[in-house]
Amino acid sequence: MSERKVKITSRNDHFTSKIKSDITLEIPADDNNFLVKETRTHGYNVLDLMDDCDVNDVFFLLYNGELPNDTQKQLLRKLSIFLINLGPRHSSSRTAANAAIGRTDVNHIVPIAMMGMSGAYGGSKEIENAMRFLKKHHNDVSEAIAQHCLNATDDPTHEDWIIAPGFGTDFRGQSPFIIDAKNNLLLASPTDGYLNWANTFVSYLPADKHCGWRLAGVVAAVLLDLNIAPRLGLGIFQILAGPGGLSPRNPFF
Repeated sequence: MSERKVKITSRNDHFTSKIKSDITLEIPADDNNFLVKETRTHGYNVLDLMDDCDVNDVFFLLYNGELPNDTQKQLLRKLSIFLINLGPRHSSSRTAANAAIGRTDVNHIVPIAMMGMSGAYGGSKEIENAMRFLKKHHNDVSEAIAQHCLNATDDPTHEDWIIAPGFGTDFRGQSPFIIDAKNNLLLASPTDGYLNWANTFVSYLPADKHCGWRLAGVVAAVLLDLNIAPRLGLGIFQILAGPGGLSPRNPFF
């Protein structure tokens, strides 16, 4: 068997001597480059943020590159409280409870709950799709878009009628709590924002068939009003709703 010779040539690759990040700046310790003596997030010293900001301020900073104004801060606070515990009816809570009953290690309960809230029906994927729908049509006439969506979808009668991602029926009805939460969020939303556009859009849907808001539609519109991109929105929803997955309501935890 003959030996094959491989010619090795240089590709002139440049290897960096340090890890770079557009979000985080780590200043190494004087006596050990593997240790950090100062950390900055988008230019802000983390110790200063600890003294002067709350967690939602820094959460917003992390994903937007700047601290929130008063309107954005109030809107994010309301959304965080709204999502912190989705309740036992949501699939993520049932997923976490089933895992706990099966004696799953507590370390895995929250990741399992997040997987339960990642679906295209009532989960984070529906939120991403709803964000893309709203972003596409935000500058269009809401009545025309509503009519187009109604004409493009048939009412299946035996299951939920999804007019567009995030909008339609919810268990063939409308959740009074979700509508109340939406009205509360509207108080902190910009008048020319996505939530207000979506509210007008829903007004043209057939109320007699309980067609209107789904959880994903509300969350998607608020995230867009917070300048969150659709590709990040689904993950942020999971983060904000994650604490409910480790709720002590389940005695098996």
